[in-house]
Amino acid sequence: MFNCIFANYAFKKKVKSICVAYRVPVDAKNMEFGDKLFSLSLTSKRNNFEMVMLVGFASAGQAVSHQKSLNLENAYLPETIIVQVNVPISKGETMILEATCKAEKAIELAEGRLDSSDFMQQLNMETL
Repeated sequence: MFNCIFANYAFKKKVKSICVAYRVPVDAKNMEFGDKLFSLSLTSKRNNFEMVMLVGFASAGQAVSHQKSLNLENAYLPETIIVQVNVPISKGETMILEATCKAEKAIELAEGRLDSSDFMQQLNMETL
C-alpha cells in the first residue's frame, strides 16, 4: 500500500510542477489514478483551452516518462490518459472538453518528438 501511495505522490508532483511552470493551475484532487487510466481535470480561460489541454497531456506524459526512468517495481504507468478542460462560455456556464490518448503519445509530446498540432489532430476529443 505504501509503495502505491509513493508512486502516486511522485506522479502528482511531476504533473503539478510541469503545470505550474506553464501557469496552469492544478490541484491533486483533480487527478484520478486507475489501474490503466490517469485522468486530469483542468480549468482554462475562455481562449486558451487548447494550450491548457496540451500542458495537461505533456505533464502527464512527462510524469509517465519519469516513472519509467526510475525503473521502480511500484511505478505508476497508466496506458491511457484523459484530460478534461473546463472552459467558461458565458457567465455561470461552462463547457467541458475531454480528450483521450495513449500514454506513449503523451510521452512523445512531452519529449518533443511529436508536434503539438499533430498531437491535437490525433486526439479523441468530445464535448460534454
